Amino acid sequence: MRTTLKRGMGRAATLNGNGHAVLPPAVVESMRRYKPPPPPPRSTGRLIGKVFGWIMVAILVVGVGIGGGLYLYGKESLNAVKAKTKQDIASSKDLKPVAPVPGASAPATALIIGYDQREGADKDTKQESRSDTIMLVRADPTNDTLSMLSFPRDLIVPIYCNGSNVALTSNRINSAWSTCGERGTLDTVEHLTNVPINYLITVDFHGFKLLVNKVHGVYVDVDHRYLNTVGGPGGYAKIDLEPGYQKLDGQQALDFVRFRHTDSDLYRLARQQLFLQAFKDRLASSLAVQDIPGILGAVKKSVVVIKPGAGAPTFDEIRSYAGLGYHLPAGHLFRVSIDNLTDCGPSLAEVCGSNTDIANAVDSFMHPDVTLAVRSDRAALGLKPKAAKEPKLKPADISALVLNGTTEAGLAHNTSYELAVAGYHTVQLPPSIAANAEPQTYTSNYVYFDPVQPNAKLAATQLGVVVGPNTKIAPLPAELAPLAEQAGNPLTVVVVGSDFSGELTNPQAHIAQTPPHETPFVRNDPGTTLSALQEAKRVPFKVMLPHVIEESSNLAELEPVRVFKPAAHRDEIAITYVTGAENVYWQVIETNWTDAPILRHPTGAYRVRGHRYQLFTTGGHIHMVVVRRGGASYWVVNTLRDELSNETMLAIAKGLAPLGK
Repeated sequence: MRTTLKRGMGRAATLNGNGHAVLPPAVVESMRRYKPPPPPPRSTGRLIGKVFGWIMVAILVVGVGIGGGLYLYGKESLNAVKAKTKQDIASSKDLKPVAPVPGASAPATALIIGYDQREGADKDTKQESRSDTIMLVRADPTNDTLSMLSFPRDLIVPIYCNGSNVALTSNRINSAWSTCGERGTLDTVEHLTNVPINYLITVDFHGFKLLVNKVHGVYVDVDHRYLNTVGGPGGYAKIDLEPGYQKLDGQQALDFVRFRHTDSDLYRLARQQLFLQAFKDRLASSLAVQDIPGILGAVKKSVVVIKPGAGAPTFDEIRSYAGLGYHLPAGHLFRVSIDNLTDCGPSLAEVCGSNTDIANAVDSFMHPDVTLAVRSDRAALGLKPKAAKEPKLKPADISALVLNGTTEAGLAHNTSYELAVAGYHTVQLPPSIAANAEPQTYTSNYVYFDPVQPNAKLAATQLGVVVGPNTKIAPLPAELAPLAEQAGNPLTVVVVGSDFSGELTNPQAHIAQTPPHETPFVRNDPGTTLSALQEAKRVPFKVMLPHVIEESSNLAELEPVRVFKPAAHRDEIAITYVTGAENVYWQVIETNWTDAPILRHPTGAYRVRGHRYQLFTTGGHIHMVVVRRGGASYWVVNTLRDELSNETMLAIAKGLAPLGK
């Protein structure tokens, strides 16, 4: 929300909650850094599961893992994954601290790079290797969200190297690794996105396979039959995966996340993000204490976690993000990709994206909208928007004292003025008391709340959105309590850091638009699937025939109907369809495995025509619709990139009817 009044007025006067000008005190500002109290002690058993949280999930796509095992095995294990080489230490200089005050309320962003170590390559620089996975992962405890933003390795971008602000050239994004190593990839992604990166995590793919095996495999929905028996020089990598929801071992998982020979890099990125989500579900469902040594061994050999200063990750950092990945609320995991990429370059093997589309992807990544899933579901079902349950304060009911956390003169006064213009109730200190924060080295903005006062935390959360991106929310530290008392004990105390742009943010700016209701793109055609289902093996539950399918689709050519056991005493039918776009697949899965890990966190449940439908929605797109009947569940699974519309997904689910009727 940009103010139109002259900034000079803000330095000369502030306004109260009613918009009337008041004289500001002549101040120069001071406070000490606050360290939040340590978390209460937890039982060892609970900690083992909890600490496989943010860092565990963040490392996932390219290896995963430094949680509970590290806590059990002590500082030696933490030191085993810290920066060691000259390249690692150089990269650490380009990383940004999470916050001047550590705490669970601070969002953090990690750049994850997965690489394939070639024989004879320099293990210190890794430059002779290939970086196949480049992904940003952001954990935000302030709204319990986890965001993923993947970059196609063939995306043409300006390449930066060794901390320079001058691009070397424009090339594929994965060439930054081969040109300048991990630091080149870090610098290139930072310049491309303008996202402050706090951690750099590199993992080789041998460690990925080993880690998946150490957790006894991961349950993944394989969207179609993957088969290539010709490998070696001149051929593609071998792969042999059958369709359906099933457990993959390390080699199968690696084959799945790296495959791109019959589709494109965009679908490979989608496979990686879906696998990450599946791995998270696997960790949440089963992880035994005896698994820790093997997991730790896999991580120590293959994972490097680089942080500012190049030190080892601390237990406090692990605790800060522990429960987020492990107990993430439904609809709070966001898989973000860059839209409208087009083929470009002399060979047309490269892809290009506009600055606008890249900026939009970054905005969705940095500001995930947790209301979007429910709004999208209701729009697809033709239901009225659901009234927000969470309370919201009026700006005039939010009182704030603004302090300067920098040496820039007048920053606090001007910010206080702009908040007052926006309708917030700003308060002032007596003229004799400085309104500065000591030391004046704050980078991020902070909004502290008085935990004693009702609605103070809610006020701080709302105000934090207005102050700007990456604003930290935390309880009022003891060092600031006297200043707050002198100002009349406001609900919040704002400390403005050097990252502050000088402009407030419109709180509505990051609310994603609800997808409009569309007509389903389907046809009524039970005959497409009837004979294949009739010829399939019998299963101990009622088989449902899809009467409605996507308009352009037909049964897949390879293994269109597969009947198998995904787990002990569980049966499954996987029906695979291919769309008219070719090599783009969607499925109907029928099983008596009603508590499969993938079913744990629906974003919504609705009753339509007497049947209960569970929806699994990410970023406004329904990825899966599940119908439960008579001890079995029936899933309609979208394409890897969710190309079937929400209304089409629901129409297919509604069209399921018992075989023979």
